[in-house]
Amino acid sequence: LDVVAQARILDLLESIMQKQAPGMLLVTHDMGVVARLADDVAVMSQGKIVEQGDVETLFNAPKHTVTRSLVSAHLALYGME
Repeated sequence: LDVVAQARILDLLESIMQKQAPGMLLVTHDMGVVARLADDVAVMSQGKIVEQGDVETLFNAPKHTVTRSLVSAHLALYGME
């Protein structure tokens, strides 16, 4: 998705979550989406959950290599690595 379309879809999902949905399952590798919409996260590798926890913990103290790679790639996009 282009940036504008993605922003509109994320706004819509956020609105649905606030008004109607007590929970929502998102499957994504985009850690920006995770940071914006998720409360809790399960990171998978090769079909298995390798790490799970709340968003803040996973971003600030990732334990598994896959989680560290995803967070690092996300931060690198914004020059924060």
